Amino acid sequence: MKIIAQKNNALTTSEFLENSLKRDFIDAMSLNVTYTQDNKIVVYSAPTTGVAITNTINNATLGQLQGYEVTLLSEILKNLSESSVKKDLYLNLAPYNAGILSDDNIQAVTEKTHDYIMELKEVIDLYKNLKIYIHSINRSLAIMLKQLLPSYKIGFAFTGSDFSFADVDYYVLLASIQNDVIIDSLLKNNKDVIIYVYSDYYLSYLYEHYLGEKSTPYLQETFEKLGFMGNYPEIIYRIFRD
Repeated sequence: MKIIAQKNNALTTSEFLENSLKRDFIDAMSLNVTYTQDNKIVVYSAPTTGVAITNTINNATLGQLQGYEVTLLSEILKNLSESSVKKDLYLNLAPYNAGILSDDNIQAVTEKTHDYIMELKEVIDLYKNLKIYIHSINRSLAIMLKQLLPSYKIGFAFTGSDFSFADVDYYVLLASIQNDVIIDSLLKNNKDVIIYVYSDYYLSYLYEHYLGEKSTPYLQETFEKLGFMGNYPEIIYRIFRD
């Protein structure tokens, strides 16, 4: 079982990283990433529904975002690289906001998304000593990432509205749509599976499902193959491992 700490609003990015790095039970960290109007790849904090903040970032230059908790991804990777960090790093890549797609703007949106990915590549390629994973809730973006960044592990996050599969390396499933049939199929196809846990209710449910009295040896074996991502990894650890 892999425990992945997801950046939350309770801590600044530097506090989050420091907190995650000093806890041995945390195997990896996950950061939210997007693109500014002046082509800067940044890490940001977002509430549960982060569309408004990503729209703001996409339509502003870095200098115009001084009132927001926004950090250049390059600065974070440089610090992690110089510290010889061994923990994995997941980048949750927000799709570039382009409004409603139409025949008139689809070419421009595709070109902008391509530029977004190539700017990301230019940043992360400088830090080959870090083990970086990249995923998105946007299926098209995940597919483009897989095509343009073949040397990186790319993932697709199911959100409940798009259950179509993509040719990626790993999947992130919301705990609310945890499904044994889907998970079994993905694991049999050598895909990594991460469950994003965002409430105490689902922690309790997942514990009972995989480790409770009515669980089965097969479910317990499946549990060991999964990753669990959440804003409060200490709670995940205490419930599942401690």
